[in-house]
Amino acid sequence: MKTLTEIKKARCFNRFVFLVAALGLITTFTACSNDDDSDIPVYSLKDVDGSYSGTMLTASDPSVNPQTNSPKEEQPEGATVTAEVKDNQVMIKKLPVDDLIKSIVDEGTAEIIIENLGDINYNIPFTAAFSDDSKGSILLQLKPEPLEIKYTLPSQVQIDGEEAPQITVKVTIEAEEKGQYTYKDKKLTFVIKATKVEVEGQPLKTFPITTFSFDMVKK
Repeated sequence: MKTLTEIKKARCFNRFVFLVAALGLITTFTACSNDDDSDIPVYSLKDVDGSYSGTMLTASDPSVNPQTNSPKEEQPEGATVTAEVKDNQVMIKKLPVDDLIKSIVDEGTAEIIIENLGDINYNIPFTAAFSDDSKGSILLQLKPEPLEIKYTLPSQVQIDGEEAPQITVKVTIEAEEKGQYTYKDKKLTFVIKATKVEVEGQPLKTFPITTFSFDMVKK
């Protein structure tokens, strides 16, 4: 009987040890699983939202993208720009429009207008989608609307005795390619083109198609 009792005790002890070991393994696997889950990034199309700063490069040749078609050492510095991305819009603050004004009037008059022109803000609506490269970037289908610039003719170029008129310039903006936000460097890049200009409803026949290339980084 003593031997049988000892055997039963040994079996119970072995079962206890097995149960403790099994529970330990389950706990280990659960902990590892939680650790793995915490390492998996959670992506959202809202990740593109935020404040940006960078440059805008301008080219009057529509076939040229000044960001990519020129060697780095030959690229111009570009104009400094800032933007806010939210509510499916790229909101560009103080859009540089000097080149547009200079294409409409002579250089002397343009300089006077630019000096007296207020800040031009421009919003570009878009729809976002993940790229096919394992969610490494977000693509923006830009839907630019016409840009309107209103200015009052400075006194230096007014005709004597006439009231200063307000001039409305309407610029047709297009986007042939999608913009892109990359997670790795938090960079937002896109290109838009000014394809047509109307001054007080009259098309400007001499206006050259102008490309604006934006390269900005999230702050």
